Amino acid sequence: MIRLARGSQRRVIVCGRYAIKVPRMHRLRQGARANLEEARIWREGWQRRYPELCPVVACLPFGIVLVMLAARIMTRAELDQFEASGKKPDHIPDPELYENKVGDWGYLNGQPVVVDYAMRVHMTPEDIELIDPAVRTIADVMRK
Repeated sequence: MIRLARGSQRRVIVCGRYAIKVPRMHRLRQGARANLEEARIWREGWQRRYPELCPVVACLPFGIVLVMLAARIMTRAELDQFEASGKKPDHIPDPELYENKVGDWGYLNGQPVVVDYAMRVHMTPEDIELIDPAVRTIADVMRK
């Protein structure tokens, strides 16, 4: 079964166990940057400190396609319940990898995962400066 979803920067094609993220035509550069950012975060090993990140399987050159494991996206009620349960990760300091909104969280093998963690590519340099310097790179995080 194939399902389609649309975000502000990318389209997602879910084929069985895989979610294929493709930049939207009118947001090609931003969507490709988001794909490259998620691939970089996964490749660098951020998931060791942030296990809620959905696994990246592959990324084609220039970020034209990103493949992740497919998660079932949480409904508004499920996200609200997850936030109220106290089980949602609360990283201090917060690396600002993702937002807490419907469409960004899902379930993979029964575990909550973030399916969109490219928030930093949409931030201005001024926004990036507000991120705690201790969590700007994976090297910073691993030193903690």
